[in-house]
Amino acid sequence: MFKRFSKKVPSRLKVMGHNLDVVSITRDGSILFTGEVAKKYGKDHLEGKIFETAFRCKRGNPYFAYYVCPKYYTAVAGFGGGSISDVMFAEEFRTAASQAVGAFLVKCLRQTLKLRADQEIVSFSHNRAHTNVLAYVSSIDAWAPVRHNDTEGEDASERKVAAVNAGRAQISDVISVGDLSPSD
Repeated sequence: MFKRFSKKVPSRLKVMGHNLDVVSITRDGSILFTGEVAKKYGKDHLEGKIFETAFRCKRGNPYFAYYVCPKYYTAVAGFGGGSISDVMFAEEFRTAASQAVGAFLVKCLRQTLKLRADQEIVSFSHNRAHTNVLAYVSSIDAWAPVRHNDTEGEDASERKVAAVNAGRAQISDVISVGDLSPSD
């Protein structure tokens, strides 16, 4: 199983004037990268304001990248009605963010694991808010983007992490492996 990289690759990106932090990259149920922002969280912290992007490949399962961007989260997480310009900004930002995260993923994997993801990736798909929670999983000593949507209840992430820690579930059972996390 791949673990976190030993080389440091800056994971803060600037997209349309907003800071975006890549917090995790996964593939095939393995954590390939954990960003600096995630490493600074307390191990009991659950970060629900993350966004998921799937990078589909010619063969095999997609890469999944997760990022946080507080300003974007506030704009799309359903805090009141938005104007048409807010909606247009959100769509434009989401696409620009996915492209920037994809470029980061390619550079990061090439520099740290010598993987040529640029030759594998054929497309990307992005997801909505409220589909994942970044949580520390002590049994694998890593931060994992646990699938968790609004219909599962507030404690779903804690229950899933506890199941992995107790050996009742594998990490690949609770993170995205083949498809985007369900939104409901």
